Amino acid sequence: SGGGSALSSDLMWREIYNTTISDTQNVKPFIASMSDVAASGGYYIACQADTIVAAPATVTGSIGVIAGRPNFSGLKEKVGIKTDGFKFGKHADLYSGSDLWDAEERKILRDGIEYVYGKFLNRVASGREALDSLAVHEVGVGKVWTGKRAIDLNLVDVLGSLKDAVKIAAEAAGLDEDEYAIEEYPKRSKNSMFNLGNENGSLTTFRFSGNLGEIQETILSSPDFENDQFQMVMPYRIIIK
Repeated sequence: SGGGSALSSDLMWREIYNTTISDTQNVKPFIASMSDVAASGGYYIACQADTIVAAPATVTGSIGVIAGRPNFSGLKEKVGIKTDGFKFGKHADLYSGSDLWDAEERKILRDGIEYVYGKFLNRVASGREALDSLAVHEVGVGKVWTGKRAIDLNLVDVLGSLKDAVKIAAEAAGLDEDEYAIEEYPKRSKNSMFNLGNENGSLTTFRFSGNLGEIQETILSSPDFENDQFQMVMPYRIIIK
């Protein structure tokens, strides 16, 4: 994952924390396996793991927070849309997208970013014994690293694949190879036409190529601020050719 909502990331982190530490009567080992990208909110979720496994070229880190909202006032004026309303409180319409922020509103946003970023640093520091919050900040502020480099920075424990992570999890559970089985989710419907549809009947999204593909990727990678104004998401795309 390249990340996403700060709130969603923290809710998932909380459940992992409960499983690995706070629920002392039912603690379970937790092994994180990173594929091609496990950054920002993706790393936030993984940082509490007992062991983090990444491929040498995995894009990881991006410990940082972004926030914002679109300003639609110019667009609405261009197409002739006018809005009016009531608000209770000076900054009740802070995220309405109807105008630009003033200096006071920008400070409110910056204070919020710093608060959420500080929480991110503490989450990583509590999960990575070799790092404190200052050390995390040194490798944070949105910087990204390969899995191979992340080993040296104590962000990752082991270089390997999902198969290696499963072996580590089995060893932590005291199981031999013939004592466990792997089941993959979500399950695909065998009867779906070219696997375009899923079991709920909805169609998968078609992917474009060329210039249209680049536009599509940009739109899909844009943060969704509707439910949470703070985002733990990579603010850029990395394309390896």
